Amino acid sequence: MIFEIGSTIIMGALGGYAYLKTNGPAANDADKIQRIFTNSGLIVRENGKTETIHLQRKRKFEGGTEYIYQLPLGLSSKEVIDKRHVLEDGLNVRSKIIDINLSDLRAIKFDKTIVQQIQNLFNGKRIKKEIEIEFDGMMKIKVYNSPLIKDFPWNESFITKDWKVPVGRSRDKLIFHDFDSNYFMIVAGAAGFGKSQFLKMVITTLILQQPENIHFHLIDLKGGLSFSRFKKLKQVSNFGKDRKDAITILEEVQNIMNHRHEYLEENGFEDVKEANMKDRHFIVIDEAADLTDECQNIVEDIARRGRACGLRMLYATQYPTNETLRSQVRQNALARVCFKLKTNIASRAVLDEGGAEELPEIPGRAIYQTVSNTIVQTPYMSNKKINEWTMRFVREDKDEKSSSQTTKNRKHTLVLEETELFD
Repeated sequence: MIFEIGSTIIMGALGGYAYLKTNGPAANDADKIQRIFTNSGLIVRENGKTETIHLQRKRKFEGGTEYIYQLPLGLSSKEVIDKRHVLEDGLNVRSKIIDINLSDLRAIKFDKTIVQQIQNLFNGKRIKKEIEIEFDGMMKIKVYNSPLIKDFPWNESFITKDWKVPVGRSRDKLIFHDFDSNYFMIVAGAAGFGKSQFLKMVITTLILQQPENIHFHLIDLKGGLSFSRFKKLKQVSNFGKDRKDAITILEEVQNIMNHRHEYLEENGFEDVKEANMKDRHFIVIDEAADLTDECQNIVEDIARRGRACGLRMLYATQYPTNETLRSQVRQNALARVCFKLKTNIASRAVLDEGGAEELPEIPGRAIYQTVSNTIVQTPYMSNKKINEWTMRFVREDKDEKSSSQTTKNRKHTLVLEETELFD
């Protein structure tokens, strides 16, 4: 009898809390945002008065609320975006908030374990709010009631029949990158946050999608360990692990580009799409910061002229600076995937703005930048899965070539490849 009365009281209290949380006046984030703006100096002074943002409207969506503000004249959207972390921290400064809803309560069983069930419910439902900010004439601040997913395994449904690869899961959708539209991608991130794993996922996905039409030129200046599992695949034309290999491979790719450019020009084609040339050459460089100046010059040439000739590039580094990411490279790389970086300066070298230094320390969490920035959780593909997916593409022993054999007499091989292609 006592158990029944006690459990009824507990459930009634919890039910009332859940109802009020869903339907009643929750903590007023709009007021809190206004206070954070004022306290952090996001204000302007005019005619002796202090002005800050003004809430125009708000709307609820599944998983959060969007607040739409008007900025006062003199306060830029960039100032607000640069203080995103201040806003997010401020919204999470509170006593313990428990995200319990009615469906959670319905799942509780009325037995002797009810107290333990309720404890588990409270421990598992503590929330941390995250925000996204965008400006289109009005400042839009989306407040999410739960963090972005931390685990996002790659699966077969991501395979397409073109040159699109999955970049990651955002708040509301799976985002793909099309290498036939944005042909040059910078990938950056500190060690341990997913940069090399992302490159391997992209390589594997493209092989699965275009096994007959793709040619990889892999340069791994961290000693070759990251890309060594791919070097015996039919789709890998070159594999290099030091600066000497790098210059040889890049010169060969430049030679391919020159031949293709000449062919396209002589036949009146604007690019490989118009010429109906289906194959693509992907140059993937991990730790591009170690490239010599001679290699960097070739990379810049490929960045300028490679798109029309069917050359695609992923240029990756864990040490981004204005020196390792030259202006010509940044100007032609319209796509960037940036994982966690240590400093604002490093983030600006990649994204032309801060933000990557504020990413949580979650492997696979990145900023995908094209026209705008989107925070994503990139797809994870384990090395075991990579080996399973690619084993059927391993060359027969008689066809295998070492790195030095592949690059030896390359000019003759190039002529044969181009002759077969254009015939």
